[in-house]
Amino acid sequence: MDVIDALNYSIAFFSLFTVIFFILLLIKYRKEVNVVQTRTDWKPVVSVIIPAYNEEAGIAQTINSVLCLDYPREKLEVIVVDDGSSDRTYEIANAYKSDGVKVFSKQNGGKGAALNYGIARAKGELVATMDADSALMPNALKELLLLFDSDEVMAVTPAVKVKTNNRLLVELQRIEYLMILFSRKLLSFIDSVPVTPGPFSIFRAKVFKEVGGFDEKNLVEDQEICLRIQAANYRVRSSMTGIVLTEVPDNFQDLLKQRIRWQRGGLRNYWKYRFLIKPEYGDFGMYFVPLNYLSIIAFFLILGLMIHAVFASPYYTRYIIVDSIVLGIGLVTIIGTLVVLSTLLWVYLAVVAFKEKVSIKNLLLFMVFYWYLMVGYNVGAAIKEIRREPATW
Repeated sequence: MDVIDALNYSIAFFSLFTVIFFILLLIKYRKEVNVVQTRTDWKPVVSVIIPAYNEEAGIAQTINSVLCLDYPREKLEVIVVDDGSSDRTYEIANAYKSDGVKVFSKQNGGKGAALNYGIARAKGELVATMDADSALMPNALKELLLLFDSDEVMAVTPAVKVKTNNRLLVELQRIEYLMILFSRKLLSFIDSVPVTPGPFSIFRAKVFKEVGGFDEKNLVEDQEICLRIQAANYRVRSSMTGIVLTEVPDNFQDLLKQRIRWQRGGLRNYWKYRFLIKPEYGDFGMYFVPLNYLSIIAFFLILGLMIHAVFASPYYTRYIIVDSIVLGIGLVTIIGTLVVLSTLLWVYLAVVAFKEKVSIKNLLLFMVFYWYLMVGYNVGAAIKEIRREPATW
């Protein structure tokens, strides 16, 4: 067996192992995935922080969705932090002062700085972060509060779903978000939730005093704060019923820019928190963090092997793919097929779990094009990091 074969088998094994691991998690915790909590008597004061920068198009809808929450109004503090917008964001938000909304304006310093500004002025026992392009379902807050069933739980993440507009790129992201939500819920059973998404994650206010506020220079501050909470050995839970709808890019240029930022921030964060790979950090440290490193390595190895296969194959097979269809079938091909089928099953289970309507055509398109989108995200992020290009929002 040569080096190329060894790499092919290693990647095939890793891919199959990852898919099977999540399927085994589902089998083990299938009865708990949709368990409805019964705790309804706890109604703490909740401060909702809405950082906003040039969000005049959606800020009113966001504020309205918070004010329409099925929760005692006297227990709800709404704080909008205008981060130096050049449009009418502050003016629109300021119109809600008569509804008890607190509106502040500060010089532009980024989302993390705006969040910290709001947190410093929040009075609630719990603090929720709320992206200014998102909208809450009326029962979202109550659903998330149900998961604060232990003093060790310092944060609860929502079910972030995509606002649909029937555009194909948005539909593909909707499927992706459902798959991520489903996976995150299962990871919560082994205390391995890796991110507290910007759209309405809720924290115990005291956690910011213990581990500090948001990293104001971080590209993905919602991931970094979650890793810091994990590093303090606290628990983060994930909800499938506390729903918040968010806007996603509807064109490739904006999507690529967003995901490259996410990938760059993720690379930096996991390198910063590499010390978590220790038994004292449980499954998160001994499984999830290493999985991220291995996934990055596997991705670039697969890309390299694909490029090698093109240039190393005989001339005729570049045009007549007979060997790849018949003669090239081997163990790696079979394992690869199993991985694809298992992943398709996983995506289907995620869609079913949320009772969403997704066409078979879009499911298949997601399976076909998702890899190519990942190539763009990862290669773009790697190039920018190698060039040490300034990280921008």
